[in-house]
Amino acid sequence: MTAFIDTAIIMYAAGGEHPLRGPSRRILSRVGDGDLDGVISVEVIQEILHRFVSVRRPEMGQAQASEAMDFFAPVLPITHALMRRVPGLALKYPSLDARDLVHVATCIHEGITEIVSPDRAFDQVAEVRRIDPTEFAADPA
Repeated sequence: MTAFIDTAIIMYAAGGEHPLRGPSRRILSRVGDGDLDGVISVEVIQEILHRFVSVRRPEMGQAQASEAMDFFAPVLPITHALMRRVPGLALKYPSLDARDLVHVATCIHEGITEIVSPDRAFDQVAEVRRIDPTEFAADPA
C-alpha cells in the first residue's frame, strides 16, 4: 500500500509531548523500515516551512523540511495538471482548506487511495480513505 503522509504526522513526530507523537513516530518508523510506502508532496514541505517561518523559527523549518525531503525522496511534485483538479475539489468539498485540497488532488492524481492523517476533515472525501494514525500505528500489518 502507498499512503500519503499528512504534514501533521511529520510535525507531531518531531514535536514535543503530545498523544500523537508516539503513533506518528511509529508510522515514520514503518516508512523507514520499508513496511509502508509513504509519500509526501512539495506541499507538505511548504506547510512545514510556513509553520516555522510564521513563528519566527526558520532554522527549525529548514531542518525539518530538509529531513523530510531526504526521508521521503523523491518528494511528489505539484504540477499544472494536478492543480487543475483543485478548483473542482473546492466546489465538491468546500469545508476543506486549500492545503488539504492540494493533498487530495495529489492523491487522486498519483492514484493514492489512503492518507494517514489525524485530520477528520478528510473523512468526507470519497476519493481517499483517511487512516487514523493512532489506529494505524498500532496495527502491526
